[in-house]
Amino acid sequence: MFDAHAHKGDECSATALVCSSSEREYEALLDCPFRALGTIPEGGTDPDMAVLEKAASTGFHIGEIGLDRRYDGIPRQEEIFRTALEIARRYDRLAVIHSVRMNQRVLEIIREMGIHRFLMHGYTGSAEQASAFIREGGIISLSPRAERTRHFKALITLPFVTETDMRTGKEEEAALLAWNERLSALTGIDIAERTERMMKEALG
Repeated sequence: MFDAHAHKGDECSATALVCSSSEREYEALLDCPFRALGTIPEGGTDPDMAVLEKAASTGFHIGEIGLDRRYDGIPRQEEIFRTALEIARRYDRLAVIHSVRMNQRVLEIIREMGIHRFLMHGYTGSAEQASAFIREGGIISLSPRAERTRHFKALITLPFVTETDMRTGKEEEAALLAWNERLSALTGIDIAERTERMMKEALG
């Protein structure tokens, strides 16, 4: 199994893309085989984008990054998001995108910038928008939260990967196993195998 989006627990994991929403976690993720460093707008402080640049140059993917309607300063969020996407593109890294009630704007920015290597983390939007992200080269990642949305039955007809958004460890592994088994039963597809294959290809 491979977790398409987790956070660091007591140890790194060789079977998860370990992501961060703060550039201050750079040192903590250095030992993780699959790692991504990002920044999201919670807290309202401006991130040090030079750290993201350093991370990309030393093997990190970029994320989580994105836009979040729950926080103020959407224009500033967009500036930070665009800068982070440009760093991901410059170093040919996967961009792991966090979007809360901002999917249409995220899609517009991706199209404007010509970004074609990205993952929509914890996706809960419509199948129509998911298909649009996929057409742009993106990957849709579903956590168990997706099952509580009205779009779930349509979403699982599309190509997707699975994630927990949990800290790595035994609880995360058990949650991922149960989630993959649930989705495999619903789709008739070996979801764990597909997720691992798609993510290994995406991470290069």
